[in-house]
Amino acid sequence: MRVFNAEQEKKGIDFLEDLKMSIDCILQRPSAKSSEIAVNKMLNFPVNIHYVFENEGNLFITAIFKED
Repeated sequence: MRVFNAEQEKKGIDFLEDLKMSIDCILQRPSAKSSEIAVNKMLNFPVNIHYVFENEGNLFITAIFKED
């Protein structure tokens, strides 16, 4: 996985921590649990998380793209 400005100390760790927080936010929103692909913006990185909820409410991250 390539992380933005990873050469800066702990930037990769910061990205993963922010990703975990973003996923937790998605899981906390009852309106987000759709079978359609949805997009959520990460707070501290210029990244969009594309996801869908599969059968029994399992979260499936389909892609993580840098914003345009």
